[in-house]
Amino acid sequence: MSAIVTAAREADRAERPVLCRVREVVLPGRSRAVALVALESSEPGRPIVWGPNGLAGLAAAIRESGSRDVEGVVLLGAAGSFGAGADLTLMARIADRAGAEQAAREGIDAFRLVRELPVPSFALLTGPTLGGGLELALHADFRAARSNVNAIGLPEVRLGLVPGWGGAYLLAKLAGVQNALDIIVRDPLRGGRMMTSIAALERGVVDAVLDTESWDEDWPIWVAEQLAKADEGAANERPAAHQLDDSSSSQEFIATARAEIVMSLRGATPAPLAAIDLVATALTSSYDEAMTSTIVAFADVLTTDEARASMYAQRLVQHRGRRPVGVPKAQPRVVKRAAVIGAGLMARQLAMLLAQYARIPVVMTDLSMERATAGVAAVHDRIARLAERGTIGHTEAAAISSLITGSTDLGDISDADFVIEAVFEDLGVKRELFAQLEKHLAPTALLATNTSSLSISELAGGLRHPERVVGFHVFNPVSSVPLLEIVRGKETDDHTLATAFALAAALRRSPVLVADEPGFVVNRLLTRMFGVVLGAIDDGVSPAVANNALDPLGLPMAPLQLLDFVGPAVQLHVFETMHKAYPERFQVPRWLGKAVDLDIRHVLDEQGNISAEVAALLPRAMPGQAAANGEKLLASALDALAVECHIMLESGVVQAAEDIDLCMILGANYPLWLGGITPLLDRAIASGRINGAPFHPDGIASLPSSSLRV
Repeated sequence: MSAIVTAAREADRAERPVLCRVREVVLPGRSRAVALVALESSEPGRPIVWGPNGLAGLAAAIRESGSRDVEGVVLLGAAGSFGAGADLTLMARIADRAGAEQAAREGIDAFRLVRELPVPSFALLTGPTLGGGLELALHADFRAARSNVNAIGLPEVRLGLVPGWGGAYLLAKLAGVQNALDIIVRDPLRGGRMMTSIAALERGVVDAVLDTESWDEDWPIWVAEQLAKADEGAANERPAAHQLDDSSSSQEFIATARAEIVMSLRGATPAPLAAIDLVATALTSSYDEAMTSTIVAFADVLTTDEARASMYAQRLVQHRGRRPVGVPKAQPRVVKRAAVIGAGLMARQLAMLLAQYARIPVVMTDLSMERATAGVAAVHDRIARLAERGTIGHTEAAAISSLITGSTDLGDISDADFVIEAVFEDLGVKRELFAQLEKHLAPTALLATNTSSLSISELAGGLRHPERVVGFHVFNPVSSVPLLEIVRGKETDDHTLATAFALAAALRRSPVLVADEPGFVVNRLLTRMFGVVLGAIDDGVSPAVANNALDPLGLPMAPLQLLDFVGPAVQLHVFETMHKAYPERFQVPRWLGKAVDLDIRHVLDEQGNISAEVAALLPRAMPGQAAANGEKLLASALDALAVECHIMLESGVVQAAEDIDLCMILGANYPLWLGGITPLLDRAIASGRINGAPFHPDGIASLPSSSLRV
């Protein structure tokens, strides 16, 4: 006997339907059937996303299952997804607190039916299990995951939200307060880390991991084994490691997490502290009390500017980041072989990127065979480490490594379809190199540069085929920064651009088309903002005040930390390049030039304070309140960004404010709660004050997008 509960109303096309198919199955060695609730997206291959209609359909399926004469209920995910959570497109349209509370209540009311079933319940994690998907699984009595599932977690905090369907309370009860805090708060704020199925098992989130190869045969046996234990009265037994920590330890974990968030984010978003409070409910509250707290907390954060900006940012990443604007209709050329010129850090990362994802042979060239060999060896070592960690298989690692070779002979690049240089950031050096490379390449081969600020048109000047030169700017570290700025020079043709976009897709990058202007997008905006802050030190603002001025934004690095990461000499070069292009807006900090002249490689000491040798170069700090100076600097930095964004849009560096925001999210790792940068400038009134109008006159919630999930 089977039934199909369709979670969709014909009148509401905004919500992607979820299908819940209910049938009875007798498991191996059992005499009674279980009710199998198969969860499916109505759009094959798309993740399961929950909206009001889907939740209503799930509730109907669970009620039907509970009414049958069965010994258990099994929730089985789709082939590629157990659940990607709530539909954020619908969440973004919620206009008031009442609507926010209703959204939380609908999910809790549907999921609690699983918890209240009269028979044991099981959640089988067949694919990514995130946000509301994991919250549904946590309401079941038992959980098993396929061995190849690599995305399990509660990422809501990163989106300015909190788990709204009971996940914080249930996870703390199941896996302990410390694990819950890591999964709900720390992991999302560390670049959106997610658990593999093995990590979820180690943390006590799932009870078993079953081999993907034999999944269809193994899960019925595993469920039957748990039911057999239930027959013996052991259904609710858990290993000691899964029990809630004792009260004193748990309170200490919670206090530590709160202190970390206050120190690191300085109130930039309310969601992390709200999530910590929800984890704390596991210590003293009943399920019903905790769900009431969850509804209130979810409504509190969903109605904030930070949550709105986060959902807008997620829409950009999922929609515009995967469907770039400005791709020419020309047919892209086939790229079968590649060459990377240089063997330094960036060249090594580029070679690995091309071999690992495009799976094409890559030759790294350098003037010295010793450097070329060292570069290839470093890439091979990196690939081997991925295999040791289990990120890729050993056979796959060997295959990727075999694609990467080294040479000093430019003749070895003659059959390359794509050549990219990663040499010293100097216009003369790169132009001379391009002239040499062109002698060895077919006219249709792409000649790309990874320059971060130099003119593509000037680099192509004097070449026989300037139309095949393109900017292909990836960011360090390449493995974790998905943005790719594709830069069109004056002569770059459509076939070259189309090929660059096609290669970006093969490399799993998120490309944004930008015009050939100094600094492009990310470096231009970072340099403008940090120029204001670091330049203030020349005027007597103390380094500590300058370094902390941007703290209210919750950026991944403070200005002086980023300066140390990039390197004073490199950053000075960028400042000088931008000053040469736009002397009226980009200034070069005088103290930084002095530090580079003295070959100072780091401006901070081991304690994170300005070093003594740098302090000796600075003017005496001016008197006044540090807080007032910091607030003034923050306002000045935002005003400068409003000016620069406006100019970039007016001059056509990008096609829309959304492109600027996408670049800052994916290239500068800006927190989602900023919305990139233009929503922040709108709500800080900087755009209106400086430009006379906001960047988003109609707001950000109404922007078109594909369905989102958390």
